[in-house]
Amino acid sequence: MNDPNRPDRLDEAALRGLDDLALEGLRFDLLRDDDVRYEHVVEHLLARGIRAIERLASELGQLRGLGAEQHARVVVDASVRLQLRLARVERLPSVETLAGQLTVACCDAVSPAPFERPRLAARRPQLRTIESEIGDAVREGRLKPNRGEQS
Repeated sequence: MNDPNRPDRLDEAALRGLDDLALEGLRFDLLRDDDVRYEHVVEHLLARGIRAIERLASELGQLRGLGAEQHARVVVDASVRLQLRLARVERLPSVETLAGQLTVACCDAVSPAPFERPRLAARRPQLRTIESEIGDAVREGRLKPNRGEQS
């Protein structure tokens, strides 16, 4: 039963007010007790972890020359790994530390985008219209009109 004088420790506002280590302790206790409400705590940890993953993946991606598709792959892979780890009954370091470890591992698994040499723009073609050339040749007598006889 809910006691109005005692706030619920799984209340949304209460969970937002906890730091990473307190959330981690709560997650572990709920998992150990087979309490399905652990998922609510995991959602908070996961949201915090994904922010850390995106930030670190962006920094590492720039340093390692990863493309946008590779960056997205690292973020998704590290996020899924984090979610799986948070569902285990084991004590974990802070979510930011765990997210960092997973992001580095995922970045190491992705090879950088291949270096593409810059492509030079083709020189503008110097086009001449045939009609003016043919017309000039016919007027000057260098070319005789065919009238379709030898086409």
